[in-house]
Amino acid sequence: MEWLFIAVVTCLLALCPVEGDDWRLEYEEGLSHYSEEALRKEFPEKSRPISFKHPIFMCPDMSPSSSVPTSVELVRAADIKVIAALGDSLTTAIGANATTVLGIPIEFRHVSWSIGGYGSFQDVITLANIIRLFNPNLVGPAPSKTVHGTPAPLCETGFNLAVTGHNTFNLPEQVRHLIDSLKTYEDIDFDMDWKLLTVLIGMNDICDYCKDKALLTKLFLWQATDRRFFYSIK
Repeated sequence: MEWLFIAVVTCLLALCPVEGDDWRLEYEEGLSHYSEEALRKEFPEKSRPISFKHPIFMCPDMSPSSSVPTSVELVRAADIKVIAALGDSLTTAIGANATTVLGIPIEFRHVSWSIGGYGSFQDVITLANIIRLFNPNLVGPAPSKTVHGTPAPLCETGFNLAVTGHNTFNLPEQVRHLIDSLKTYEDIDFDMDWKLLTVLIGMNDICDYCKDKALLTKLFLWQATDRRFFYSIK
């Protein structure tokens, strides 16, 4: 699906009527400055070799608790069984690994800061890969890329259920989706398994303020005074 989308966009760009090829030459020249190969040549001291690995991470005690903790104050990293994330494009990681304009619609969820599951800690440092050092059987890290605007199953998103472009008022539906997914996922004990959830959202509220000042003003007031919706959705 990703390559089909890119092919369609490429064809549409090729069919656009333009005068002369100056724009194309400037575009191609610009891309040359952003290619990985060009960056390695121009700034060798700031680039890493392809074979680069982060140092092995170890803690004195990486074991889980002897029994399932009954309070969050007692939870160890190895006790976390599930990881999830909600939010907007900062969590879907849209365009994060793009090297050309055609990569901008791609959501690189597998390298998202909070829940990316690409490789291991030595490949990409994400919160999910850090927790997997303590619990290799962690459920929920995002395993792959998705395309913005295209529905994707859990096998592609993991429990990264953030949605590019969402505002804070969209958060309850993300929470509902997450809870329903957790309750029906066969490898999860919804009541007993400890879960780590990150929520990062609000950037689009600021960007959209001028479009609907009345709505966003109420939303900002709600954010400042009422945090109870997480507890009201069961």
